[in-house]
Amino acid sequence: MFIGNPFSGAKAGKSLAEVVEKYIDKDIFDYEIKMTEYSKHASILASEAVEQHYFAVVAAGGDGTINEVAQSIQGSNTALGIIPFGSGNGFSYHLGVRRDVVKAIQLINLCHTEAIDAGMANDRFFINVAGLGLDATVAYKTKLNSRRGFFPYFIQTLKESFGFQFMKLTITTPTENWTGQYAMAVVANGSVYGYDFTVAPEAILNDGQFDVLLVKKDAIWKYFLLAIRMLTKTFHKSSLVHFFKTDSLTIIQENNKYFQVDGEGMLAESTIHFKLIPQNLLILSQP
Repeated sequence: MFIGNPFSGAKAGKSLAEVVEKYIDKDIFDYEIKMTEYSKHASILASEAVEQHYFAVVAAGGDGTINEVAQSIQGSNTALGIIPFGSGNGFSYHLGVRRDVVKAIQLINLCHTEAIDAGMANDRFFINVAGLGLDATVAYKTKLNSRRGFFPYFIQTLKESFGFQFMKLTITTPTENWTGQYAMAVVANGSVYGYDFTVAPEAILNDGQFDVLLVKKDAIWKYFLLAIRMLTKTFHKSSLVHFFKTDSLTIIQENNKYFQVDGEGMLAESTIHFKLIPQNLLILSQP
């Protein structure tokens, strides 16, 4: 089953049908295409596919659509495939598909599956990146904008950077406990925010650990240099970043308003528990 989001990126249902018809291996697959009609519709469609023992559900959209599908098929024998029809396409970049729709379908044709980890942030499921702070503030406010794409996201980042209020966080892991002031707290299962901005270059989807990156309080202008480090895949090596790995942690925050999972911004709770679920999801991947 292909599940398409007609509002993702610049793609529409017609282009999804055309590209699937042209490149899917019909000797292997019988398939159907369903388009979402309302919020969380993708989750309902994916759940129906699991009940009917589908081999795979392919999320054709952005990271939000992928998240909806993934949380509905986790723990089952139905695999997740992706077609990058979103704006940022962070999870697709991690898998090496980037924005290449044809490559994504050719990968599906290989029928190769592997089990990957997933994460929970309180009751929120994620497979790529979650976090608090500047990135979450931008994610939350960007979703209120009817425009999609890199430039609206970039402009919102500039707006939020000036006058940004740093977070006071208390972080607890099974082995450590400390308090400090931070601009961002990133809990990553995958490696890429989107648009090739790599926040956790060492992240592995099935290593049983989160990559955690805490961006320390400093002069705002220094954070723009961190954007360059994302593009050069050296973000975790910056002196501004405290980087470690763990399979669980708790963050208590006092003055942060926003939180994000897989790029979806939302209002933050005062305490967020992160827990890794090992090898909980089958995905279609490179052999």
